[in-house]
Amino acid sequence: MTERAGPYSQSPPKTSAAASGTRLPHLAGPAAELRQVLAAHALRGCEHVVEIGGAGLPITGFLTHRPASVTVIDPKIPAFAAETLNGAPCRVRHLAVKLQQVELDQGAGRLGLVLLGLSLKPFGGAPALDDALLALARRAEVMVIDHALGLERALGQIGPLLAARDAPAMIDAEIRLNDAGLVKVGYDRRRFLVFDRRGKGAR
Repeated sequence: MTERAGPYSQSPPKTSAAASGTRLPHLAGPAAELRQVLAAHALRGCEHVVEIGGAGLPITGFLTHRPASVTVIDPKIPAFAAETLNGAPCRVRHLAVKLQQVELDQGAGRLGLVLLGLSLKPFGGAPALDDALLALARRAEVMVIDHALGLERALGQIGPLLAARDAPAMIDAEIRLNDAGLVKVGYDRRRFLVFDRRGKGAR
């Protein structure tokens, strides 16, 4: 992977399609970014952040703290690498692969897992929800999930992810994003969950 200067070395970027990948039309409106803002708030204090998905609108540019690493995995995101974020050392990697194609070793430290727009697909003979992802879901100190209530694939996947946790969600909210694109495809009604073993969240 080639390392280059890019839009994720500063605070929230005004991303372009070339920099972030293609944003789905129904996620192009400003209301959709609320999910990233809320997730970034929940992730404060996490030393390592892993996002599954995120092409077009990765969590990287929304983070306000100074993690040690940020890894975004999505086959539709342009490969990207940097060594700083928010003015501090940080290993930033955007990997244009499926989760089933990569081995993650984040080492010690508080892990935050992000799944915004949950809609996982199988890869080859590997299921959409494989052991690696469920292991991440169990290990993560903070896990943030957002999914459309009208998306059947997400409704079939949320159960195993919830079962991987040892305590109920700290936040389990239904939100409606009154955005014309989301309303048109029926994805405006969403469920937003935050699991946090720190209990009261970051300080």
